[in-house]
Amino acid sequence: MKTPIRITLGLLGAAALTTAAWASSHREAPLIAQDPTADSTDVYAFLSPDGPDPGDGARITLIANYVPFQEPAGGPNYFDFADSVLYEIKVDNTGDAVEDVVFQFRFTTEVRSGGTFLYNTGPIGAPDDPNRNVVQRYTVTRVDIDGDGNHQRTVIARDIPTAPARIGPRSNPDYAATAQQAVWMGDGYKIFAGPRDEGFYLDINAIFDLLNISRVAGLGSDTAVDGTAGFNVNTLAIELPVAALTNGGVEPTFDPVALGGPDAVLGVWTTASRRKHRALRRYADPRDFGPWIQVSRLGLPLINEVVVPLEFKDQFNRTHPADDLGNIAGYVVDPELSRLLAGVHGLEVPSAPRGDMVAVISFLPGTATSREDLQPADLLRINVAVPPVGMGEGGYDPLGVIAGDFGGFPNGRRVGDDVVDILERVVGGGILSAEPTAGGGTFGELAPNNALNDGVNGNDVPYMATFPWLGMPHEGFVHQHDDAD
Repeated sequence: MKTPIRITLGLLGAAALTTAAWASSHREAPLIAQDPTADSTDVYAFLSPDGPDPGDGARITLIANYVPFQEPAGGPNYFDFADSVLYEIKVDNTGDAVEDVVFQFRFTTEVRSGGTFLYNTGPIGAPDDPNRNVVQRYTVTRVDIDGDGNHQRTVIARDIPTAPARIGPRSNPDYAATAQQAVWMGDGYKIFAGPRDEGFYLDINAIFDLLNISRVAGLGSDTAVDGTAGFNVNTLAIELPVAALTNGGVEPTFDPVALGGPDAVLGVWTTASRRKHRALRRYADPRDFGPWIQVSRLGLPLINEVVVPLEFKDQFNRTHPADDLGNIAGYVVDPELSRLLAGVHGLEVPSAPRGDMVAVISFLPGTATSREDLQPADLLRINVAVPPVGMGEGGYDPLGVIAGDFGGFPNGRRVGDDVVDILERVVGGGILSAEPTAGGGTFGELAPNNALNDGVNGNDVPYMATFPWLGMPHEGFVHQHDDAD
């Protein structure tokens, strides 16, 4: 950690975990599972650890991933973004769970030669290499929304080629260099769009096998497999100065009383939208028209996947964070996952209603923020006054603030944070709840609830030390799934 943080934020490591801990959302709802190019999988928000500290020009990285479980060898039509989808990363800087800044990504695809089945007709040495037969380009527009609902639109980057698919050594002789060329820089921004390794790691097979979790005495089979190993995702990443996102353009610094002040907390989420109507035509491509309709959203990961029940999942993807208190509060205070831990494994867990969960979605007033009026919502919130801790630095821990690393999850989310282990421990009552147990102690002292672990404790691919941070995508020619730990 670059700058010591007062232990007041320690509760952020305990309390702010609960709803923020749902790790990811892959194929989470019936309708979006049929529309993978619009399916958001992960959101990350963190202060860039290779930049200055808060107060000295700190920078923030926002990442939104789409298209889950990409098989790297899925040619000849490799996994692109959809030209018909409006992708957005949204930021609330006033605490009302309503977007104040929006980054819109729109894509167009060019097929240079329709007379070949090939994605590329020779080695690809640059994002816009003439040998790349299928080229996707994107434009990024920033939308600033004032208190009266007025929209100011600014095109940041136009017609930028995405990073190409990583096919194999003949097609991509130096993929790392090619992908680095796909990072666009200008006007204080860094922007990237293209394939990356699926950086979210977990034993997903065990979780959905009725919590057949491992590596805890008396639970599971003591084996674990990274179920996302060997897969890729499509990444939208943007880095910019903190002061370019906060209310009033301020750059807060941490202090033990104000905790950065009223403008230090940002809420981040991503959405995907499609036109309301699609006309299928016998002798022409489909035509999309009408207003944009939101079909996917993601803030605090895995809320929709393991908290919202089947009857509301599709509707949840169409709702707005400002309405979450009325829409999903009942699911949060009585999470099914907690009841499964009790029913399947016989663990003693806190009883409903879970008041510890309620404090979390308001980002712990008086603990993580000095504000008392933050709207409880499914947002990934971050206190931008807290200095970053980079991977490999002293004090870095993938368990984030519960391990004393206040630069990590749930104060935002870094690419390497082990959110699944955090989830299991918090929802199981092993970290947060002070409700007395039958033995007279507290759940914070209760084993094995406070040591639940899915057994996968790291990613199968190294993360990058610089933007866009997620690891290199797997190539189609040689890759491996099910990385056993």
